[in-house]
Amino acid sequence: MSAASDAGARVVVALDVGGTTLSGGLVAEDGAVLCAAATRLAGGVVGAAGGVVGGAGRPGGGEGGPDPGLHGTVALARELSVRAQDMGAEVVGIGAGFPEYVSQVGTLTSRDVIGWDEQPAGLLAPLVPGRPVVVESDVRCGALAEARTGSGRGLGSFLYVSLGTGLSAAFVQDGRVWAGQRGEALGLGTWPVHGVLSPDLEGYASGSGIAARYSAVTGSAVAGARAVVARAEAGDAAAFDVLSTAGGALGTALAWAVALLDPAAIVLGGGLGTVGGLLDESMRTAYAAHARRRGRPPVRHAELGARSGLVGAALAAWEHPADARESHRVA
Repeated sequence: MSAASDAGARVVVALDVGGTTLSGGLVAEDGAVLCAAATRLAGGVVGAAGGVVGGAGRPGGGEGGPDPGLHGTVALARELSVRAQDMGAEVVGIGAGFPEYVSQVGTLTSRDVIGWDEQPAGLLAPLVPGRPVVVESDVRCGALAEARTGSGRGLGSFLYVSLGTGLSAAFVQDGRVWAGQRGEALGLGTWPVHGVLSPDLEGYASGSGIAARYSAVTGSAVAGARAVVARAEAGDAAAFDVLSTAGGALGTALAWAVALLDPAAIVLGGGLGTVGGLLDESMRTAYAAHARRRGRPPVRHAELGARSGLVGAALAAWEHPADARESHRVA
């Protein structure tokens, strides 16, 4: 869209704060991203002991986590607000998704990933005086976007799974993203791995978990899960084993989730969840083996890909869920 056609547009400043990357954009009410920006929150490689050297990792969080004080988050929001002004667009609010537990009233209640010390709504509000600032869990943002405009559109229910640096999930039924009583109905990554004492599913099958497991086995530092994928494709047996067992563990967990929730489909999103390959194939094989009842729900890739979280953060703000409630209604 040209700058001329953007003039007079009403937009939300959307932020998708990840474990390693911060993405932002100006998003219209229909979910169209008019402009976008991204920055690396933390670099570093996973060391031989499984810890992250000079970067974001799991567990991380607190003062040692990425984006300490949320300075990068606020700076990107400010930059996007200036861009909107330059375009002649009106900013009607801010929507931000974080990889943390988030209460029904939009407060972060964990420090598992991000190095925050003040609530983001309070830091972002001065950028848009008198306008809503909506803070949500990143996985619920992704689920909302897929329900509205993506692979979950038109479904009576689905389980959205975000597989990236971390691993989490959100259940959607009748157009509503279920948050739970405490806003904590997203902890798929905290599930145990069948036959493994530790780590949990996130530590075993997420991007950071895959990198840490490979480094622990080989003593070789890697920059992340994609480096492990590249090594597996080049014939590295250890990388192949780590990816195939990660996919197997995830597929088994998804079968358990289906037995509990019986959704119409599973929508797999996140930066790692939509790339396909060995991890995806191993997940689907294990899922088929353990979800044995006839007519098991299909597994779909998120239609919006890695942008689900960004678009969903904007949609959450457009819907103005300022009151404390357990879900966002999708029209």
